[in-house]
Amino acid sequence: MEEEEFPSARDENNQIRHSIERYEEMIRNKDAYFFDVDAFLNIIDYYIEKNDPVKALQVVEFGQSQHPGSVEFLLREAQLLAMVDRFQEALHILDIAEEITPRDADIFMIRGSIYSQLQKFELAIVNFNKAIPLADELDMLYLNLAYVYESWGDYNKAIEYLSLSLDANPENEIGLYELAFCFEFTERFDDSIDFYKKFIDKQPYSYAAWYNLGNVYNRLNRHEEALDAYDYCIVIKDDFSSAYFNKGNTLANLLKYNEAIECYKKTFEYEAPDALTYYNIAECYEQQDDYHRARDYYKRATKLDPNFAEAWLGIGITLQSEERWFEATHYLRKAIELDDENAEYWFALGDAEYHLNNFATAEAAYQKVVQMEPDNHEIWLEYSHLLMVDNRSDEALALINNGLVFHPNDAELLYRLACYHYNTNHVNEAYQVLEAALDKNPDLCHSIFEYAPVMENDSNVLHLIDIYKNRI
Repeated sequence: MEEEEFPSARDENNQIRHSIERYEEMIRNKDAYFFDVDAFLNIIDYYIEKNDPVKALQVVEFGQSQHPGSVEFLLREAQLLAMVDRFQEALHILDIAEEITPRDADIFMIRGSIYSQLQKFELAIVNFNKAIPLADELDMLYLNLAYVYESWGDYNKAIEYLSLSLDANPENEIGLYELAFCFEFTERFDDSIDFYKKFIDKQPYSYAAWYNLGNVYNRLNRHEEALDAYDYCIVIKDDFSSAYFNKGNTLANLLKYNEAIECYKKTFEYEAPDALTYYNIAECYEQQDDYHRARDYYKRATKLDPNFAEAWLGIGITLQSEERWFEATHYLRKAIELDDENAEYWFALGDAEYHLNNFATAEAAYQKVVQMEPDNHEIWLEYSHLLMVDNRSDEALALINNGLVFHPNDAELLYRLACYHYNTNHVNEAYQVLEAALDKNPDLCHSIFEYAPVMENDSNVLHLIDIYKNRI
């Protein structure tokens, strides 16, 4: 049997690498080399990191043969058996380990994790609690308890243990982000703000806390406060791309599009460009009517993610904004090809086809929208307008009345119905509907002159409008 002799090495990594190489050489040569316990554990961890539990278990067997009294190998064996879903065997191994060292916190922590995987949450909690008085480092133990309560659906209890985890180790960023998720899930936004403020008082240089605080403010539409939080985060960690990205979102919400674009582009200094960032930049340009640049960035988004339906829609919408209807249909159809259950895409296609005088195609698209989204009052207006233009007034009247079933108090639909009645010589019906519309919202009354200009010459119409206008 060959004795292990480490060469002169500068650091532990070289020793670990050497142990792995010697172990693999031993396996190839079908030989037997000696390794100390730590060397075996490092080799096991190497195979765990490579997601190869079978080879790791093989190392455990070699380790146990050379060091039969070592509990460390029993613990690794239990972990590995759990990794390959051999839970009962893992629990049996832990029982053996507990007989040898009954006060080893790792035994209860591993057992707790296994019970959590088995969704036996009460047993998981019992074991994690047994580990608390035995453990040297409590932050990960409390974090595991929080995970159990999350899995059990008790997010408020999870918040308690995440808070304890952060008390034990304020630098536990995993716990901080998990806490953010739980606060978001439970919509305890005020509590989360209070927590982050107190946490920052103790840990003012925690960029993650400032970042999470900014996210909560953003969620509550407190955008100026969100900007301050993101700025503090960036001062502490100036290469944190997520902070620049979310700051960009906040600036866009404040309609500060050029500043938002700068923030989005800043992320490219620290991370490779991604489709969503390109998309957000495009939206900012579109909001400023810079359709050419918007289209350029929408196209960049589709190159990185060809399945990004919203980006294909964006290209189509910018072309529609320039009245390039035929070109727009190509991109709108691409968006629909990727997501044919999205009413917005069908609506946009219907609009483009309408402007191309392709009424049958436009109508088919509008019908899709009516089926998917009858609560969208715009579809009843646009679809009925198409029918009127196509000289199908009876169908237009029937459609707008159908829309009023879904939107009985919608003044715009009533005004449009009044127009259609007037245009089809149902003048008395038009007066009645106009009066109902004026009663709902007199401020919208001038829309009738766009769709029925002749009504502007009707003294009865003008008189009705004056009556309701004078009531305001």
